Amino acid sequence: MDRRLGPAFFLGSVLLLGACKKSQDPAPVAPSPAPAEAKAVAPAPAFTLSYLQDAPPSGCTWTRQDTGGAKKALFTVDAACERLGLAWSPDGRQGAVVDRGNGTVKPRAWLVDVQAGQGTPLALPETGHTDAVGFDAAGRPVALVSQVDDLVRKADGTDEYFLFEGQRLPITQAEGSVGLAHAFRREGDAWKRIETVATVYEADTAAGTGALTTATMLVSSTSGLDADAPATNAFPEGSEDTARLDAVVTEKGHDRFGEWVSLETDGGPLYAWRATGELSALMPPLRWEVQDRLVEPEELALAPTSAVDLRVRGPLLLVSSDKAVRVYDAKAKRRVFALDGVHATRFWPKPRTVTAAAPSDASTATAQ
Repeated sequence: MDRRLGPAFFLGSVLLLGACKKSQDPAPVAPSPAPAEAKAVAPAPAFTLSYLQDAPPSGCTWTRQDTGGAKKALFTVDAACERLGLAWSPDGRQGAVVDRGNGTVKPRAWLVDVQAGQGTPLALPETGHTDAVGFDAAGRPVALVSQVDDLVRKADGTDEYFLFEGQRLPITQAEGSVGLAHAFRREGDAWKRIETVATVYEADTAAGTGALTTATMLVSSTSGLDADAPATNAFPEGSEDTARLDAVVTEKGHDRFGEWVSLETDGGPLYAWRATGELSALMPPLRWEVQDRLVEPEELALAPTSAVDLRVRGPLLLVSSDKAVRVYDAKAKRRVFALDGVHATRFWPKPRTVTAAAPSDASTATAQ
């Protein structure tokens, strides 16, 4: 009996041939992933700077400059920038400029209207030597005055004291250069003495006019600490951090004796060299961690023998030397601002409301 191939046979053959052909085709290539977008760099926070700049032939200009580069000359003084000190009223609308003077020039001061960019002379107290001018919580100018001459010093048995305007001010430390410290507050067109203490004037002590209670209550003064100045911490002797820094920084660029210290920033610790001597000072080398390596802040470009001031405000780090300033985004470890030829640069203080009042008893004289 003849066997004939039916339709089912042909249909099966077609399917089999199709399957064999499909098995021989190359595997499809997976699509390439879309290229990753570049990570955007967040802009550094806005900031405003205060600095002093030489004004030929012999003067100095106090300038305010913001992030966008807009700057305003506030006041020019016929004095070297190195001799000037600055202070701000609590609301930031008024400033004080003090020329500390020298052997032949007596201290001078001016009150500056920050908005108008105009200054007016401020006569200083006639008593003693004005060491600093500042502002109290009410925005009134205050002068801190030292006096070591023309004093009446007496003894009652073994107790010594100064007799000042009918009051006895005990001398608690007979050693050293003892004297009086006064605080004067500006009221109208006159100075009113509000505090007097017996104190010691030595380069290695924190006494002097700093012994005045008034000095600790000022919102700002030409001799006061900057609120943006961070605390520095020295390493214990023989610490691993010190050994690591010494291994990385084999040449400091100077031979100043001192020690490594650290200060905190939003991007981790910054390490600096603190030179010691009659007066300690921070200076290069500066180092911080970048991808597990100790590196110098980018484009620092400061002389290795420069003394530096460091300021921290939020994520910003300000490094200033005698004639230059650099500002860094500490989190991103990148430089965001640089300027040369300027002195005493700092962040412009933030206006603030202060409720504490300065001492109100104007005639009080107290012993240290």
